Amino acid sequence: MLFGHLSYITPYAPSELAGRPLERPGNSHLLGTNDLGQDIFSGLLYGTRATLFLGFLGALISVLTALLLGIVSAYYGGRTDEMVTRMVDIVMTIPRFPLIIVLVAFLPPSLFIIGGIMGLLGGAEGIRVIRSQVLSLVKAEFIYGVKAMGASDHYIMAKHILPGVFPLATVMFVNAAQRYMLMGVGLGFLGLGDPSVIDWGQMISRAYSNGGFALGLWWWLIPPGLAVVLLSMALAMLGYSLEIEIDPRLKMKETIV
Repeated sequence: MLFGHLSYITPYAPSELAGRPLERPGNSHLLGTNDLGQDIFSGLLYGTRATLFLGFLGALISVLTALLLGIVSAYYGGRTDEMVTRMVDIVMTIPRFPLIIVLVAFLPPSLFIIGGIMGLLGGAEGIRVIRSQVLSLVKAEFIYGVKAMGASDHYIMAKHILPGVFPLATVMFVNAAQRYMLMGVGLGFLGLGDPSVIDWGQMISRAYSNGGFALGLWWWLIPPGLAVVLLSMALAMLGYSLEIEIDPRLKMKETIV
């Protein structure tokens, strides 16, 4: 198991047969039970960790890839820049989600593998953004001054270039986390997630395929769907707020409005 038990939050394990099948919400089961008698509230809490882990892992790998290749490409230029740019152009032309579905279907089911695939394929767009920002930084006068003092390329990129793009990378991380979380839910709904770890996509899929929608069992279908919507909106608003803070033009528009 990737995660331990949450016995201090809920008395039931997600796979435990905690009651009668399809019980309505009550004191014993806050969100009722599913067709196997498993507590839905417990499953929702356990599924939160896997869903967030997948989104944040994919976002972390995506941003690190964008920072590494974007900074190196723009700083050195020449053939290095051309090679990275051509690679990004090729990756950008490939529909990512269908490719992720194909790759995940043939690889061992693991949250680490799924998050790694999403992050590596999704970092192409971020490379372009970081590269354009670094291109403006490398022409700054203080960079020429540091080079004249004999600083190494690694020192300049780590101490002067990276801090200049870090706020932008933070916004990219939040936006990517929302995007990969939704991708992870989609993969779970399609049955391509990690079967040993419960997530919201699996919960929605089971509710839909086992009669939750047809029988109108709202306590089985709505909670994971609502959780996906609320968390996605929260991450989207957080990303937009951060973007306004680091972009003076957007802040000026907000002030005028």
